[in-house]
Formats: sequence, C-alpha cells, structure tokens
Amino acid sequence: MIRRNRAQSSSLFLMELILAILFFSITSAVCVQFFVKSHLLSKESKTLSQAVSECSGIAEIISVSNSADAVASLLRDRYPDSDTGQAAGSPAAIYYDGSFSPCGEGDAVYTLEAVLAEEDGMLSARMKVTGPDDSLIYELSTSHHIPRRTDYEKR
Repeated sequence: MIRRNRAQSSSLFLMELILAILFFSITSAVCVQFFVKSHLLSKESKTLSQAVSECSGIAEIISVSNSADAVASLLRDRYPDSDTGQAAGSPAAIYYDGSFSPCGEGDAVYTLEAVLAEEDGMLSARMKVTGPDDSLIYELSTSHHIPRRTDYEKR
C-alpha cells in the first residue's frame, strides 16, 4: 500500500507541474504579443515623426519664399534627386529611403508630394507623405502671405 500512495502523490505532483508549465506558456505567449505590438507602435510613431519633420521643413522653405518658382528652386537645391515639378501647380515629389534619407525614385520607400499654388498674394501648399503601399502617413496644408514690395525694396 505504501507503494500505491507514492504513485498517487507522484501523479498529483506531475499534474501540478503540467498545469504550471501550461500557465507559464500562456503567460509568455501573451507577453510576446505585447512586445510585438509595442515594437510595431514604436516603428509607426518613428515614421510619423519623420514625416511630420520633413513636411515642417518644406513648410519652412515655403514661409521664406516669395513665389512658387523660388520654392521649386530651393527644393531642387536641397533635394537634387527629387522631381520638383517644373510647371506651376504640378506636384513636387521628394523620395526617401527606409531611414528617411533623401534618395532617387528607384530606391524610394516613402514619397513626399507637395502641390504649390500661388494666387491673390498667397503661396499655398498641400503636402502628403505616403508609405510603400501608397498609404497616407501624414498630410499638411500651409499658406504664406507674399508681401508686396515697392521698387526701392526689391532685391
């Protein structure tokens, strides 16, 4: 009979060990899902932050310019590999690689498209940053008043 009690106690210990392993397996699976989700959120927020920064940079270029041609010229100087749109109202496309460094169209992962318009003394732009699957990441509209200059103020 002593032997029989040992078998029952070892069976109970084995059942307890299996339940403990099952509990820790489920807990670790949930924790792994949390880590993956936090990694994806971190990656998305970094991409959004970079897109906001690039659109803000273009908005600053617009705010110091007096015409759409001046903006296009400044964009060509700053982003030589981009398609800055030659005609008024045509979109300027600036291409970025995976780390948001300016690159050519062939290596592009992200695209910033800016459409400039100049009318009634206002210089306005609509900018949008799209991802690899043409998903919208960020969009910004801005306008800048072009001051009138008298003849002696012209540069």
